[in-house]
Amino acid sequence: MAATKVCFFITPIGHPNSDARNRADKTQKYILTEVMAGKFKILRADALPQPGSISHQVIKWLHEADLVVADLTGANPNVIYELAIRHSFNKISIHLIDKAETIPFDLKDERTIIFDIEDLDSIDGCKRELAKNIKEIGRKGFTYSSPVFRVLGVEAATQEEREEFLETMADKIESIASDVSSIETDISMIDLSDVERGIDQMAKEIYNIKMDVQKLIDRSK
Repeated sequence: MAATKVCFFITPIGHPNSDARNRADKTQKYILTEVMAGKFKILRADALPQPGSISHQVIKWLHEADLVVADLTGANPNVIYELAIRHSFNKISIHLIDKAETIPFDLKDERTIIFDIEDLDSIDGCKRELAKNIKEIGRKGFTYSSPVFRVLGVEAATQEEREEFLETMADKIESIASDVSSIETDISMIDLSDVERGIDQMAKEIYNIKMDVQKLIDRSK
């Protein structure tokens, strides 16, 4: 029976045969696939089947996936950025990290599964923890609030205010994704000053998100 739910796996990917790619492949094959077989279809950014903008597809799945598993190993900027987007949607995520690394400060309070991909016993332990997390998530009455909602106090807002917050975040993130996609498309035709201006514009968009969040918080007090 084919899985009806989707798990989006965000992880450092790297080039073919790189350490990052080998780790991503092993983690997906020996941990995620074994735990989620028949329950979740696992998607990864480098294997998305649809043509078009990768950035837009990634954000689509960060919003629509039933579950996100994020490998924080290497403090990869793309992984952290994508996980932040998932948190802004107040959607469930499970975090993994290599045992030799330190959990990023802003995520240190989030439950994280620590393991060694080269150690079979550690892999087995990771599988057990992941299965336990998935079972808890599927429990009737389970509720979730992301770090963004908890820290900013959005979980205390009314349902209408929460929906307004999510709509605002979605619009802002879509705008940023469009800017990034435009920069990626035109990168070979522009000079460094154009890139810097694009980055400045993205920074302004992120600042606007922060201000919108603050307004929502102020209204919910």
